[in-house]
Amino acid sequence: MTLPAASPIVRLVLAYDGSGFHGWQVQPRGVRTVQGEITARLNRLIGFDGIPAGAGRTDAGVHARGQVSTFPVADEAAVKRVARALPRMLPEDIALREVSSEPPGFHARFSARGRRYSYRILRQPDPLRRHDHLIHPGDLDVERMREALPGLLGRHDCTSFCRKASVDPDRMECEIHQAGLESTGPTLVFTIAADRFVHSMVRTVVGTLLEIGQHRRPADAFPRILAARDRAAGGQTAPAQGLSLDHVEYDGERGPNLLAPGQSLACDV
Repeated sequence: MTLPAASPIVRLVLAYDGSGFHGWQVQPRGVRTVQGEITARLNRLIGFDGIPAGAGRTDAGVHARGQVSTFPVADEAAVKRVARALPRMLPEDIALREVSSEPPGFHARFSARGRRYSYRILRQPDPLRRHDHLIHPGDLDVERMREALPGLLGRHDCTSFCRKASVDPDRMECEIHQAGLESTGPTLVFTIAADRFVHSMVRTVVGTLLEIGQHRRPADAFPRILAARDRAAGGQTAPAQGLSLDHVEYDGERGPNLLAPGQSLACDV
């Protein structure tokens, strides 16, 4: 199905439990992915025969509270049909939070201005939370971990936090706007926001932060690790299950008109 360049773009905001997926992106060996599940439903619903774009290629086991996906449709009637029917077609581990009609050229990944991730750590055993938290019952110096976070802020070459096999020397710079650590009882929530992220960056930052909390690295470790531009300088990569893509930022504000470009359409759930 070939659509004209001026076709409206549908934007989906999705939440999903990544435990049952081999990541976001469709893979050639036919394993279950979030993108694959969305693609199959859109094909049945509106005859869409492409692959919807995603704002972030979350790895196997990684969750989302605000993943964004986009794809073109023939007209605004198709946008309404997606909003009305798609929520009921999705499996129980994917939820559609929002549907928008966007102007031609809007793209989930390339139009994004920033992303925010969170990582959840539970400092006591709890089998009920093992799929969405890192269970870490050992001692952690939380104040020392907080002391380390300013060393992440700013624009850096993030090679030291990138999986070695995926290093692209021309795309290693990231502007980190926010790095925070909240503590509520036994639960720690690390939040990080940046204009972009390199592969496995958040999980490697968390692994390094845990080593700081265990007094295995100094509190001022991050600047030296970043300056090294060497993955061997960073800490271990934290497990996938604690990580969630929470929000993707785009230019502009939303207004009240239901289906004007950039406007939100409530889902029929």
